[in-house]
Amino acid sequence: MPNSLILLHTAITVVGIVTLIVAARLNPVIVLVLGSLYLGLSTGLGFEETAKAVTDGFGGLMAEVGLIIGFGVLLGSLLSATGTLQRIVELFLKAFGKSRAPYALGLSSGVVFPAIYFDVALVMLAPIARSVAARTGASVAAVGGALAIGLEVGLLMVLPGAAALAISGSLGVGLGMMLLCGIGIGVLSIVIAVFLHGRLMRRTWNPAKDEVAVDGGAQGMEVAPEEAPRRTLPLIVLVLPVLVPLALIVLGTVTETAGVEIGWISFLADPVVALLLGLLIGCALTTWTLSRDAVERALTRGASTSGTILLFTGVAGSLGEVISRTGVGDIVSGLFHAGSASPLLLAWAVAALLRLAQGSGSVAAITGATLLAPVIGGLDTPAVLVALAAAAGASFGGHVSDNTFWMFRTLLGLSTRGAFQVYTVAQSIMSVVALVLVLAADLVL
Repeated sequence: MPNSLILLHTAITVVGIVTLIVAARLNPVIVLVLGSLYLGLSTGLGFEETAKAVTDGFGGLMAEVGLIIGFGVLLGSLLSATGTLQRIVELFLKAFGKSRAPYALGLSSGVVFPAIYFDVALVMLAPIARSVAARTGASVAAVGGALAIGLEVGLLMVLPGAAALAISGSLGVGLGMMLLCGIGIGVLSIVIAVFLHGRLMRRTWNPAKDEVAVDGGAQGMEVAPEEAPRRTLPLIVLVLPVLVPLALIVLGTVTETAGVEIGWISFLADPVVALLLGLLIGCALTTWTLSRDAVERALTRGASTSGTILLFTGVAGSLGEVISRTGVGDIVSGLFHAGSASPLLLAWAVAALLRLAQGSGSVAAITGATLLAPVIGGLDTPAVLVALAAAAGASFGGHVSDNTFWMFRTLLGLSTRGAFQVYTVAQSIMSVVALVLVLAADLVL
């Protein structure tokens, strides 16, 4: 089939999915599966291969992040039951003030959490973001957008973010230079993008259309009503269910980066094992401070929320797998060649188009950087700026084919229209801001 037709059917699929969900108000899970089936059949995958791609995509993504999401949501529910989240929010607001809360959330998620898997950080920070919005009276759009911006910067630009490591490796960028420039460009991108996105949301955000209400409350990871504790513990003890997994994952990242392989550290640093340990610690602390019945109630609330998140995430994986098997990524990459334009603009454009086409920011960034890897030695442009340009482009336009789009939608209690404003628009603003900063840095370096 001609490449132009494959691209056309991909565009029809994405537009059709958005239209049916937003305008026709059909269930997103059903629409995503139908869109996956249409794309596979229309691009010539065949009946059997299309059906297999849908199931493989769902199962593959669940194998990768299913337990991470499930354990993370359950852990968040326990922290809510003990009042830990509420105390964290109080400390957060006391330290930074209500007016600066979105900036603080964006910067902390972008600079403090890069060593943590995007999905893990999201399920841990989403309930805090909702709580901050509720306590400050700020729009969930501003706070959620800051979270989306910060987490994307942490993944793609700031070491030891997984994609940032891969990009720097593919271009031969020294880790010290990547860390220095990544933090510099990343911090400025977060601050400017959070400001611009917050201003835009004042004009476009409509809670009646953009937030989902069920039984009078937002459909998301709500902070549960606090129960009167039987015993009290210091906050530092109550946050051990979060600190222990984070410390283990960071330790694993450090040893891996250093090229040291220690079996028991690798085992404990696996996100599933680390979160399970955190969950067990959370259960023990909740039993100690409240009761075993309180643990069961919290886990039941968390399970009901995680089921919805897992279903949305899984079917997004189905669509992503079908898109992958159609070869859209190779087609988009083939439209460019290393000497066709400014290397920074080229890296950004390739990564942005790939993100729009196939959903994965990591894949888009790595592909955009890899395109220029063979000629990077002959370019006057510093390799670190090419890496950051690719990272910036990969932040542009994440939408329905991206599983984290649906995680944001459910965890923050948003409609699909709201998720586009909080996730897609916020990260796209950051993408353009980062590109401008990279181009400016190229004039200096």
